[in-house]
Amino acid sequence: MLEVFYPNCTFPDDEAGIVATPDMRGTLDIVWSCLAVVILCTWVVLHENVPAEGDTNHPDWKKRRLLDLYLVAQKACAFGWALFAPELFTGKAMMGLYFAYHVRDIMKKTIGEKEIDWTLHHAFLANMGGYSIEFDGSTIDNPRPTEQDREERVLENFGEQSPTDSCATPFFPSPAPTTLTPGQLEAQKQSDLKTRQTKTPLTDDAINTELRKKLFYLHKNYDGNKWFIVQLPPVVQGRWRENPKNISLIRSALEAAAPSHLGSHTPQSYFRNLMVLRGNIWVVDGIQLEYARRVGIITAIPPVTDDEIMDRSKGDWVTKALAILQVTWLWVQLIVRTTQQLTATQLEIMTAAFATCSVITYALYLQKPKDVKSRIRITAARYPTVKEMQDLGRKGPSSVWFQRIHLQLGNDNIHYKEGKDSAPVMIVICGFIGMVFGSVHFACWHSHFPTWGSSWGGELRVGFC
Repeated sequence: MLEVFYPNCTFPDDEAGIVATPDMRGTLDIVWSCLAVVILCTWVVLHENVPAEGDTNHPDWKKRRLLDLYLVAQKACAFGWALFAPELFTGKAMMGLYFAYHVRDIMKKTIGEKEIDWTLHHAFLANMGGYSIEFDGSTIDNPRPTEQDREERVLENFGEQSPTDSCATPFFPSPAPTTLTPGQLEAQKQSDLKTRQTKTPLTDDAINTELRKKLFYLHKNYDGNKWFIVQLPPVVQGRWRENPKNISLIRSALEAAAPSHLGSHTPQSYFRNLMVLRGNIWVVDGIQLEYARRVGIITAIPPVTDDEIMDRSKGDWVTKALAILQVTWLWVQLIVRTTQQLTATQLEIMTAAFATCSVITYALYLQKPKDVKSRIRITAARYPTVKEMQDLGRKGPSSVWFQRIHLQLGNDNIHYKEGKDSAPVMIVICGFIGMVFGSVHFACWHSHFPTWGSSWGGELRVGFC
């Protein structure tokens, strides 16, 4: 049972125009000030990817509310993750800035300054899924078949079978009739068993066969219209439809798959990157967009200026200013209380750690648009070849936690850089940020606790952080 302390003081004189704040703080004062800092900082640093556009003009208002609910649920999930692990968002912001510079550099080499002066604003928007490639009646079939498109797509013993049939095909022929004695048969079985247990290196054909079987197994069990466990309704999918030509190209890419096509992706990640390209609308990141422009799937990128991009941003300077003022006031309080040898509460120290991560994240996202709701649409000039479809799958991002859907880029995506696996770098960066986040908690080391046990537990928690 908590004991409540009520401060007692005399009423001021009738002539008093201003009553000064008492020289003490109540529990609710501390809680509300800390909550204000945490909520404001977390909301300001949320720079989510462009969400599914959906059918905002649907005649049924209930369906439109369903679309709103989907968007709110995504925002709530991101907000919850930012509260639960702010250091992950700071690490993600560092990776985001790194890949924005990378996309800016490779795009400048591809388009030069003929089409548009590609800046960090453009690169951030592209990596948010702010550009979409759309296939319509004007898109022509690829007129330049390559040798790789004509290569054999099905290995020996894989044939024209479906994944189920290929898995059911026996790998060993039926034993021929024999006149051996039971003892000789047993000895032969033991010899065959030892031979099978001996590890021999797999041939390239065998490796390719195993990979393709795994990919077709994933294809058989794939349901790309789910977000978490929720089936995406048509109102969320909007103008997106499956495209038979792209589906055929993906099928051919799976049939001709080889480990070299995956890059640093797992088979699951590579497969998902292919399957999100099965529709009439591709939501791509900056690396895929640059590749599509370089090989001629799109012939030009619409000239959009920095001002036009930031005009799409919903960043509010009032909210940012309030967050900065709250953080500044919190740090001033902590510094002054330390110099006067006054105690700071554990809640204030934890809030200061949140604020530290938020300030770093906000600095990294200065040039990133916030809450962009619509994409820049680019009409495809032609369909890709099978080889180009494979390259697009390899150059796509990897999802860390959740399965990527075709309507948008996930907020947990890690972008791909040729020849490098970005996941270990992300782990190292998040580990470093976690150390910075945890080091702030050491200010609680000499906090006062009612018992020795609670003091030991507090020091243990601080050390763990």
